[in-house]
Amino acid sequence: MKKPAPEFLFVDVGNTRLKWAVARPGGPIRVGGDIATRDATGARIRALAKRYRDHRTVLASVVPKLLPAFRRVFSGRLVEAGASLPELGLYFDYPNPAEIGADRLAAAVAVRASGRFPAIIVACGTATAFTVLDAKGRLCGGAIAPGLRTQLAALLGATAQLPGTALRRPRSVPAKSTREAIRAGVILNFEGGAKEIIGQLGAAVSGGGKPHVILTGGHAEELAGSLDVAHTLRPLLVFEGLRIIGERVWITAS
Repeated sequence: MKKPAPEFLFVDVGNTRLKWAVARPGGPIRVGGDIATRDATGARIRALAKRYRDHRTVLASVVPKLLPAFRRVFSGRLVEAGASLPELGLYFDYPNPAEIGADRLAAAVAVRASGRFPAIIVACGTATAFTVLDAKGRLCGGAIAPGLRTQLAALLGATAQLPGTALRRPRSVPAKSTREAIRAGVILNFEGGAKEIIGQLGAAVSGGGKPHVILTGGHAEELAGSLDVAHTLRPLLVFEGLRIIGERVWITAS
């Protein structure tokens, strides 16, 4: 008798937020929730494991200190996304793939599986991480810049007189107040820097045709509105990649 297909839990541990989602084979990815990474105590991780006690779990974590807790409480049903995992199905033109963040790897898995490359993945989070797949579908490098809120925090933390401000688009450019000037500078710097990096990365891999640009992460929508190149917004891209990994580990191989 054929075993029932497993249900999946996907966990994406970023520098700022820990997010999770679930899916049944062939069904939609359903976002389950998120917490601040700083609040991811052993008790919270145990509660997550208890809540999804029957789920096979695929983890992408860029916070090494949390790995022992996940390995302990999800023992026997955990796969970690990492460069050495055969089920990634990725090829590299990169000297040390092990240093690439698990979230970037998972996103690359999803894009690689789609067959649309060359591609530039732009993950807009605490950092703005650009990951490039060349015309052969190999992960060949990228760039990492400060994220939108990281830029604001760095600016306010390094200056004595600038006032704190909410991060939203300024009413006008040139800005008419110091707070508006901060908003204008940070947002325009984020958008302009991303455009320049995308342009230079695209030129470097243009031998295989114009790269597909894929945006993901918490600030992807802010960037999407300013880009003058064709792009696709895929907010669940990391979870998509984790799903592919899970299916390769527990379904395709069974």
